[in-house]
Amino acid sequence: MDHQMPFPFMHLSVRVPWHDGGWNGTVCTHPQENTSCLRLKRISEEKDDAQELAVAGKSIADLPNEQWPPCALERGMFMADFEYHRIAKHPLAEFNRQTHGHFRPTPLRYPPYSVASVPFRWMLKVSKDELESVYPLQLDENREPPLNFKNNWWQEKSNQKQLLDCFHSHLQPGSLCFLYAKQVPFVEDHRRVIIGIGRINHIGEAIEYETNGSNDFGASLWETMVQHSIRPDFTDGFIFPYQEIFARVKEQPDFDYTPMIAFAPVEKMLEFSYTSEHVSQDTAIECLITCAEALHAIKKEFEGPWDQCLQWIDERISEIWQARGPFPGLGACLTAFGIKLGNFVAQALHENLTEDQSIWDLVDQLFRDPSSLLPPALVKNVGPELQKAWQSLPPTRRSLFQLLCRFNLTIAQACLLYIPELRRKQGLATTDEQIIENPYLIYEQTRLLLEPVSFWTIDKGMLPDESIQTKYPIPEPSALQSDFDPRRIRAAAIQILEEAAESGHSLLPKSDVIAAIQNLPIPTLKHVHNDIIAIIEPGFSPEIVFVEMAVGERAYQLKRYEEIGSLVRDKIRKRTKGKRHSIHADWRQLLNDQLDKTDGHNDSDDTELDPLEEQARIEKSAILKELAESRFSVLIGPAGTGKTTLLSVLISQAQIHQGGVLLLAPTGKARVRLESVAKEAKIEAYTVAQFLGRRKRYDYQTCRFFLRHEKGEPTPETVIVDEASMLTEDMLGALLESMEGVKRLILAGDPKQLPPIGTGRPFVDIVSYLTPENNNQTFPKVGNGYGQLTIPRRQSEDKDDNDVDSKNDDTGGNLRADLRLAQWFAQEKVAPSEDELFDPGFSFNDSEHLRFIQWEREEELPEILKQVIIEELNLTDETDERQFDISLGGVIDGKYISFQTDLKENGKHSPAKGVENWQILSPVNNSIFGVTRINRFIHQTFRKQKMASAQKRFNRYFPKPMGPEKLVYGDKVINTYNHGRDYIYPKDGLRYIANGEIGLVVGQFAKNASHFNVEFASQPGYTYEFKSSDFSDEGNPLLELAYALTVHKSQGSEFGLVIFIMPKHSQLLSPELLYTALTRQKNRIVILHQGPRTEMLKYASSKYSETARRYTNLFEAPKMFNFKGIYLEDRLIHRTVRGELVRSKSEVIIADLLHMHNLNYTYEKELKIDDDVKLPDFTIEDDDSGTIYYWEHLGMLHDPAYKRRWEAKLAWYRAKGIFPIEEGGNLIITEDDARGGIDSAVIQRIIEELKDDD
Repeated sequence: MDHQMPFPFMHLSVRVPWHDGGWNGTVCTHPQENTSCLRLKRISEEKDDAQELAVAGKSIADLPNEQWPPCALERGMFMADFEYHRIAKHPLAEFNRQTHGHFRPTPLRYPPYSVASVPFRWMLKVSKDELESVYPLQLDENREPPLNFKNNWWQEKSNQKQLLDCFHSHLQPGSLCFLYAKQVPFVEDHRRVIIGIGRINHIGEAIEYETNGSNDFGASLWETMVQHSIRPDFTDGFIFPYQEIFARVKEQPDFDYTPMIAFAPVEKMLEFSYTSEHVSQDTAIECLITCAEALHAIKKEFEGPWDQCLQWIDERISEIWQARGPFPGLGACLTAFGIKLGNFVAQALHENLTEDQSIWDLVDQLFRDPSSLLPPALVKNVGPELQKAWQSLPPTRRSLFQLLCRFNLTIAQACLLYIPELRRKQGLATTDEQIIENPYLIYEQTRLLLEPVSFWTIDKGMLPDESIQTKYPIPEPSALQSDFDPRRIRAAAIQILEEAAESGHSLLPKSDVIAAIQNLPIPTLKHVHNDIIAIIEPGFSPEIVFVEMAVGERAYQLKRYEEIGSLVRDKIRKRTKGKRHSIHADWRQLLNDQLDKTDGHNDSDDTELDPLEEQARIEKSAILKELAESRFSVLIGPAGTGKTTLLSVLISQAQIHQGGVLLLAPTGKARVRLESVAKEAKIEAYTVAQFLGRRKRYDYQTCRFFLRHEKGEPTPETVIVDEASMLTEDMLGALLESMEGVKRLILAGDPKQLPPIGTGRPFVDIVSYLTPENNNQTFPKVGNGYGQLTIPRRQSEDKDDNDVDSKNDDTGGNLRADLRLAQWFAQEKVAPSEDELFDPGFSFNDSEHLRFIQWEREEELPEILKQVIIEELNLTDETDERQFDISLGGVIDGKYISFQTDLKENGKHSPAKGVENWQILSPVNNSIFGVTRINRFIHQTFRKQKMASAQKRFNRYFPKPMGPEKLVYGDKVINTYNHGRDYIYPKDGLRYIANGEIGLVVGQFAKNASHFNVEFASQPGYTYEFKSSDFSDEGNPLLELAYALTVHKSQGSEFGLVIFIMPKHSQLLSPELLYTALTRQKNRIVILHQGPRTEMLKYASSKYSETARRYTNLFEAPKMFNFKGIYLEDRLIHRTVRGELVRSKSEVIIADLLHMHNLNYTYEKELKIDDDVKLPDFTIEDDDSGTIYYWEHLGMLHDPAYKRRWEAKLAWYRAKGIFPIEEGGNLIITEDDARGGIDSAVIQRIIEELKDDD
């Protein structure tokens, strides 16, 4: 490498682990609670909680190397005010003695206030071509030692030194050092969190490993010590007080810490990856502005030298603007023009630039006489052809080149934007002239690509520092007319709407968009207001369209969502109003036949069905008829109502089957379950992504669904989409556009579950649109294109009268207690007797389907969870790994438990089917009760023997542990990315694994095995091969442990047993999340709840609804209600005139009449008598007279089980001296009429009588 090269000036990012003591050279104070650091591979593999607990809070200066926590080697001590040393061992010295055995342990010095820079991406051999195209490197593979294994890294010292020197030559004293973490407590976000910023004071030299002299092959340590300027007084840099912030969150769970977290720009993820990377000037400015915003929020709540830090940030921003200059993209654009090492050429030009010169004079000189400006090594890169091409460049092309140089572009971005052929290939419908006229089109046109150019990149180029604007003004027509130029404001509004779409909104009120623009960390946009927007919004077209809220307020919507919405509306309206099919079928008989096969019951005999079963079959038969005859329909119903049975009957009908059936689901897990519906009909099912990928409406790289504005392709006559609540508007729009020839489209699912991850809530909106007006007063609940299953038949079989699951009599079945509990979070009216589920007097110890276990302190949870697993899986104790493996799907093979897919003794065996036997669920990833911590705890507790066997150096019959979680043979795992995979056996498999698919590590079972074989439950009988290269330290590994999953990842799956961890507080808790969690079990759920189980009731309120918070307009303009600062869709909630949120229209009527008559009431106030707790619908109290009335409103008294439970509650009231008012007591009982409605006149009369009594 030529050290005379002019190296462009850059900044540095360094990844550090989370540390609860401030990275001050000590062991964490509470190491067992630090789960955030487990995101780093080395820490996850080596962290020993017990060992760290023994030295918690101690300085590593007082500990031998052997007692240091692994975070010390992961830059976790960067604020240590003392020098320390460790002995570094070459990682291959023991493993490959022939080539690396001569390397000796080498001392490595860490100066005070220093951090080790390790540019891992640069050291990867796969980066060679990319790096050599950008940097003056001459890497030589021939110098590398011969190895008997595949190696991804550069090993030889001269190659390593070139890379390390080149990387660090871009840094100099004064460069900023950005310290960031991949994960911190409480923050459920995949963006990088900025921990602190300082300046680089000194950069050390690369150190070589010491050797014994027996081999000439040398190697360098990759750590280069960088001393930074951050000190505890924060005079030259700072770290955020996250430890103090998170301590506050722990004490006050509702404390909003989110504005205080500084994230690195998501579009600049590469600059904050691979441990250490270069940070560009533009990214540094953006990060500093983001940090300033976070410090302003911190300043309001926490004491500290924050004004001093803000002043420091302001000074650094000014310096960086000067270092950045007006043309930060010159190097990338020179490369796009054809010059190799364009960034170094650009740096040479800047070094030759005098105060009174224009950079473009030097560029012209470069193409006339490169030797006058460039060092010899670069002159050859500007050949005669390039010189002539520049000199003959048309004015428009030259203007475009000069404009693009104002933006901090990557080389790939510069090539895409400058070369018209690449623009056309990527589908960018912009000409050179259009880009020149509106540079913000660059953001608008690239924002959905794999490597977009961000709004921030364009905005900083268009409005740089004032000194740069004055000296290098942007020429017309590109120049902005003002800070509020319509082109700029439109792009900012698009950015806001794109962020909103990711959060679930398909539109936003105009006022919200204006507020969001004002809140952008761009001072010149702080003063945007409605009057300005009114003048410039005509220029928002065509990317933004204007729509209206229900109250008439203007709202903004991205053009693509207006197109999707229009397509969805038109197709569904036409189909529901279109010609109906004529299907000749006796649906009741077909249903009976199907149930006879599955239940073993013969409906043709004289045995009379119980009343509820008869009602269930009447309901299903009516719905089958509607689904068959309608061109579009929805099938909804909670768990246990028989959607699967109904669909199997439908697609087996001869006429429907003959026309062809297509089964689709959003996830691979749901696809397999749907396919099981059609097992006899031999119909395959696909994920929506698979289906639309084949129809060119899904991009596997960006994971984006889109319209092609083309006619669809021939499709089977009947299409069924299961788990439709997971569909985004993009998915549904692309699906509807892709199909031709469909006679019958059915969306099936449960609208009470979590809304989709992405834009909209289309299934909920369609259900709301199709729900018959008098739906709550009819049975069966069937309308045009609408079928609702209401009678759960997932019943208890236990006849013990003491079991709350099964207080049966011979008049009908009884809904299981677990499913009754789920109904509390369905945001609907529940039976008055259902409060027994939260009554401490009910232990549920004898329940077959539901168990409650209380915990208080976080440190209690692991031991409680361990005991629950032992009991529920029938283990003898925590050492019973044999039974634990069997519970996962392993089978006995002599003295071992085997997970192989084909055993000679047992014939064909698919162990992955066992992954659905049981599942732990948690709302969050990152917490002591989160998925990461629980998976690690399960692994270390119940898989010790397997881990020990896998770590043997010799006579090992399993693969070595792989990935940061040390996956081993027999582990339950989840795939984290949609991706194709060719390493599959047998070869005729799908060759594709969807995100969220769960499987088992079933091999390789061989001596000293080298790779994993994983069988997924969604693809039984097929195994995919995974190698150590699939487990990167960057991003998420392809496979993760899956003993515990988040509730979101469990959606679309069912498990025999579910163990649900329920914390008292979490920002992610919602009625939809709890409802989803409480309906994942087939047989039994164990709820580990923090605090009394009545704490769960808080989250049954629509106040916490994820679904109702979304702004969508598929069929109706949004009508949002402001409930204490939270906006909720009024059509999806029930609210009283006083603004309270209740569960049903009946309760609204009662509450409003009580309010109208000035009666003081409380909704669902706890009634505690002795040790019992009940929740009357309304408690009416008169302080003056001391009179208290309790009001219970009943429905579904036609249901014997419902009636029986109410009678039990009424008996309780009587036992406690509370009698119905008809008997002279203070208990008011009202009920729905026969049609399910409420008689307001009756309610009015009762209230008037109450007032008369007073």
